[in-house]
Amino acid sequence: MSGDLMEGETVNQGESRKRPDVTPHHPPFRYLGARPTGEEATVNPELEKLIALQELDLKIRALEEEIATVPMKRAELERQFEAFAAEYLEKKSRLETSRRQHRQLEIDLQDAQLRLEKYKNDLMRVRNQTEYAAALREIDMAKKLVSALETQILELLETIETLEREVQEQTPEIEAKRQQVDARLAEYATAVERLTEELDRMRQQREHLAQTIRPDLLNRYMRLVELRDGLALAEVRDGSCTACHMTIRPQVYADVRKGEEILACDHCSRILYYRGAPAESSESVA
Repeated sequence: MSGDLMEGETVNQGESRKRPDVTPHHPPFRYLGARPTGEEATVNPELEKLIALQELDLKIRALEEEIATVPMKRAELERQFEAFAAEYLEKKSRLETSRRQHRQLEIDLQDAQLRLEKYKNDLMRVRNQTEYAAALREIDMAKKLVSALETQILELLETIETLEREVQEQTPEIEAKRQQVDARLAEYATAVERLTEELDRMRQQREHLAQTIRPDLLNRYMRLVELRDGLALAEVRDGSCTACHMTIRPQVYADVRKGEEILACDHCSRILYYRGAPAESSESVA
């Protein structure tokens, strides 16, 4: 039997499907009242909220996808165990069948022995040569049946003994694997509970944050989420949209870096944002 059953997957939150490269290279924007300090210029508060909303939505989506994979992982783990234990379970099944057959053969043998005794008694009461010959034939047939049943029983007992020995030898290994599988299943259950709690917490955060966003912007965001595979916003990096990888017009790029307006990509219509210290606005230039 293979010993690699338990090299299974663990529950990780990084298994969601691939998306465009929108991973920020800087710490997330602060939101809900927190303002940039130091060298950072002021960023449009509504844009900050939209960025934070998308970050929450992506985390929520990843959690939902991870939770959805658990039933499949559980089923695969059980399938692997069944494949691992198939030979053992087949032997146990054969053993139970052999034991049932043995019990039935013992009953058949007892009946055959009773019939043999009856035929022997009948032989003592025969009245002529014809009855005597018939009684002898019945006795002979009964003896052959008893002998055949005894042979079958002996062969079956040998089979039972072999199967019992093999099952007994393999039982500790199978039980150990079953315990490992049960432990992994328990880990999955614990992980689902933890992930579900985290999901509920993030959904509450999202609901609270969404209530602070202008309705028109929120509706625009939701439409983009539906149209753009869950990504309504895209970071601008090196003059390009990181979602569609198209070059942004220089003026749009400059305005996005200022962070004062909510601007969209000319190509994919996603709302653009810039990570890093926003460029100075024209009003701050001497």
